Amino acid sequence: MERHADRLLREGGHGLLGKTGEVQNLSFPEADGLVHVVVKNVEGDVRIRGTHKNGTDTGPTTVRLRPHAIGGSGAEATKQLDNMKWNAEMKPQPDGSRILEVTIATDDPTAWFVKCEIEIDTPRLGRVNVTTDHGRVLIVDNHGGVHVKTTFGDVRMQTPWPITEPCSIDDRDGDVEWIVRGESSGAFDCETIGGTMHVFARYGRWIAVDARNDHDSLVATLNGGTNPVVVRAQDGDISIVIVEDPHDTGTFAKP
Repeated sequence: MERHADRLLREGGHGLLGKTGEVQNLSFPEADGLVHVVVKNVEGDVRIRGTHKNGTDTGPTTVRLRPHAIGGSGAEATKQLDNMKWNAEMKPQPDGSRILEVTIATDDPTAWFVKCEIEIDTPRLGRVNVTTDHGRVLIVDNHGGVHVKTTFGDVRMQTPWPITEPCSIDDRDGDVEWIVRGESSGAFDCETIGGTMHVFARYGRWIAVDARNDHDSLVATLNGGTNPVVVRAQDGDISIVIVEDPHDTGTFAKP
């Protein structure tokens, strides 16, 4: 028997609701234009990838939700997993783009031992906005700016497409890596408490002459950009990497 959620998605439904007591594999039909992604996760890792490579790739947008418990008794964990709810909705925009919103919520904010891992793949990834807790965030091959807030997990944004829009990353107890091509732009304002600031700017017009620059702070511009790139970290390092091929820098191990 087919699941009701699967049937709704194949028929082009724009929004679904459900519980995250089991793994959910969702698929939204392919369409032209960028897909901007907004994720609000109670806790857990978030991985968002653009699969567009050569300008002609098309395909559906897929979402995988994997809830799990990291502690607590069996019965209590099962109850709290059943109380977690998900909402996935694709919203068409006037300019031809779409916004995918994925939200994971729980009725019990004290259930610290349950979380949900989220994986999203879409052919043309645009802007990304992620809020989670106790989770790593990986954003790959995005065409637009990113805004990320998390704790206890590394953040990596890695894309071969020029980033000229505002970006912000706020991370506690995790390292931050911002990796782009030299055609990008930005007015950088970066600071870490308890970590170290690293810069490897091989391409583009990089100017970093501010008196505030030291081992844990950075004020600089790339290609005269005015779009703010604001990075804050606590007990973690910040790495700004501007290279010819961002994918040559590797990736952190997936959990």
